[in-house]
Amino acid sequence: MNNKYKLWVTVSLIVVFALGVAVGIFGGRMFLEKKKPGPPQRQEPFPTMEVISKELQLTPQQEGQIREIFKRSEERFESFRKEVHGRLAELRQQLKTEMDNVLTPEQQKKMQELMERYMRQRRRETTERREDKPRTQPPLEKEKKGE
Repeated sequence: MNNKYKLWVTVSLIVVFALGVAVGIFGGRMFLEKKKPGPPQRQEPFPTMEVISKELQLTPQQEGQIREIFKRSEERFESFRKEVHGRLAELRQQLKTEMDNVLTPEQQKKMQELMERYMRQRRRETTERREDKPRTQPPLEKEKKGE
């Protein structure tokens, strides 16, 4: 009888201990872990024409002039972007040529495959970011059409 009692106490302690571990693990996950907030909503780097006009209380004439300034700046930015991309393409080609001079033909082929794999991954990630990003600021042309 004494052995039966010791066995019963031992089994009970093991069950209570196991339940305590289970509750600790699952309870901690359910109640103690705070839900991770989503990524913070990205604020646009520059206020929209609507915001500028409202905050600065622009006259219709000033608003038109500001729109023209934005338009000219957009053209300059686009020109600069094309220039930079062209120069980067030249630098990449120069890098590839220099590396090809060091690598064997087999290594060159593997390097090309490696670069293609990385570029595909990069495009996929860029596409995913664009799909996840809500559009909060319409382009200036769309704002202008609304007038």
